[in-house]
Amino acid sequence: MSGKRERQRRLPSGDQAKGPARPSMRHPTLPGRSRPRHSAPYANTKGWAGVACATVAGVVFVFIALQMYYDHRILQERGLVATGDVVAVSYGKSGTHATVRFTTADGKTVQADVSNPGDETEVKVGAQMPIRYDPKDPTGRVGDANGGAGPFWSVGLGGVVLLVAATYGATRVA
Repeated sequence: MSGKRERQRRLPSGDQAKGPARPSMRHPTLPGRSRPRHSAPYANTKGWAGVACATVAGVVFVFIALQMYYDHRILQERGLVATGDVVAVSYGKSGTHATVRFTTADGKTVQADVSNPGDETEVKVGAQMPIRYDPKDPTGRVGDANGGAGPFWSVGLGGVVLLVAATYGATRVA
């Protein structure tokens, strides 16, 4: 044999003990302990915290998507169509918001916000926008009459993805 083993064999037994100490690549040891101790209930606290956060966020996103879908269905079922004048437009992280003034079937002039108008609708101050409003709450539930189903599909999908990730994370942490 050649190499390290052969050299170790040639050394007398007293010289082997005096050789250079090699650092251990195992877990670092604490004074008085042979290896680190972890209490079982708290060993994966960060993992479980991530699973809990993803679960809560997923449930919140799914709840928001269901609320948005409910509002959309109410407008589709009992909403009345009117033409409104755009009085203000704002652009934010959540999309375009238009403030519209219109006259209800009762003859009242109201002003309401329309979030994320459809692509076919021209959104600028002074333009006219076809809207659909809830006659029971004309300032609350108002949407673009040309608009589609809205962004609730993407919000709901995000929530489902978070819930799936939380489930997968729970199987990995446990």
